[in-house]
Formats: sequence, structure tokens, C-alpha cells
Amino acid sequence: MDTQPAKRSRANSAGNSHVRTQEDAPTLPGEDKTTPVASTPNIDIRKDIKCLDVETIQTILIAAANTYPALKAVVQSAIEKRREKEQSRIIYFGHYSSAIWKEINVRYRGLGGGKQCDLSGDVFHGITADLKRIAEQCGPMANPKTRYNGLSVLRKIGKTICLSSTDVPGHEVQQWFGWDTTLEDCMLKIVSAMSPKERSDITGDDSSDQALWPKLVELEGLAEEHYVFKGFSKVMELLLEGGEVQYVDDVDGEDEDEDDDDAIPSYDGGFFASK
Repeated sequence: MDTQPAKRSRANSAGNSHVRTQEDAPTLPGEDKTTPVASTPNIDIRKDIKCLDVETIQTILIAAANTYPALKAVVQSAIEKRREKEQSRIIYFGHYSSAIWKEINVRYRGLGGGKQCDLSGDVFHGITADLKRIAEQCGPMANPKTRYNGLSVLRKIGKTICLSSTDVPGHEVQQWFGWDTTLEDCMLKIVSAMSPKERSDITGDDSSDQALWPKLVELEGLAEEHYVFKGFSKVMELLLEGGEVQYVDDVDGEDEDEDDDDAIPSYDGGFFASK
């Protein structure tokens, strides 16, 4: 009966045959050779990482960057590139305030009161979505003029809400902003991203009625008169703060009472959602 010849062992440099065993494998720090090593499954992390929330990814990345200097350098380089890109452009937001004014005062003018009331929720949601969209573009990396423009337009939108209560959409929107704090939260987010000099430049300029600070003071009075923007005083206090302040990154604008039956579901549309 024929038998298959056994496979010859590879000879080493001295000419001696040698059979490779687990003991010959290099030992990693903390590795126990007596324990069989399980093979690592071939997982495509690019697919599974999408299942993680942003906060978890940030925590992992920060921990890894602090452990591995090479990775930290890559992260810092990406941050600087983003900062340079944002600093090199100035964003204007005037089209948002114009669109919101028309949405409140013009678009539904020909409809009956009942239909206007039904559509007022969409108007409110569109406004809050656009407020958040403006604030997102005015973070710490943005050009200072972009932050100034963003705060100026939010102030203008706030004034529109205060003065647009004669028709049904304006009245309903004003009622919702009596408890919703999205506008104030977005303002706080922008102001907290400003340097002390940016804030002092705003509060120190009352040279004319066209300066931003007098207009903010005017809005504070309108808010009290129309019972809206209950958190606006915090914006004014933060602007007057002299030193560095902590960046406010979370803006939800939802009522604190999650069980409130009158609370309106969140909406991520906006009148410029596609832009």
C-alpha cells in the first residue's frame, strides 16, 4: 500500500531540520503563550462605525489621540485645515430673515383663518430649523464676521416674531415662542463662541441706533412686551461677560417638560433645508 511521504521540515541556516511550533512565535507584551490565541474576525469598521453616536466617536478619538502621538498629529492637522477654511470665508444670513418674514406675513394671506392656523405649526418648525442652521455655521472656528452676521440676523428674526401678530400665522408663532427657547439658545451658542473682544466690541458700540447693541436692547424690551423669548436675558448677560466663557454646543429648543401634551414634535426642515 502506497503512503504519501511526510512533508519535510524546513532546514535552518545550520542545516538542521526544524519544526515551527507556537513557542517560536514572538511574544507580545502581556501575552500568555499557554492560552490559544483566537483569530481576529475581519470586520469592516467603516460600516459598523456608522452605528455609533457622535459623542461615543469623539470619546474614542480623543482617547486614541492622547495615546498615540502620530494619530494626535493627524487630528490636529485636520482641525487646523478646517479652521483655515472657515476663517477664510464670511457667511451672510440675510436670506433667512427675508424668507421667514414672508412665510409669516405673506405666504398664507389668501387662505382662511382655519387653514392658516393648521399651517402655523409648519411655519414654526421651519423657523426653528433655520435658527439652528444659522447657529451651526457660527461656531468657534467661524470667521468673527460670520458670528456677528449670524447674531444680527437672529436678532432681526426675533423682531419679526415680536411684531407679526396681526395675522393668524404670526399670532400662533408668537404664542409658541412664548415657551420655546430655540432663538435664545441659538444666540447663546453664537455668543459663547465669540472672544471677549468680539463681545466687548458689540456691547461697547452704541454710537447709533443702527449698531447691534441698541437693537438687541430694543429686542429685549419687545420680548418682555409680547411675552416671548423668556431666556433672552441670558444672552444679554453673556454678551456683557468680560472673560472667556464656555462654548454652548447643545441647542434643542424643546420644552423641559417632556410629558407636555402640547409640545410640538421636532422638525428638521426649514425654509432653506436644501442649502
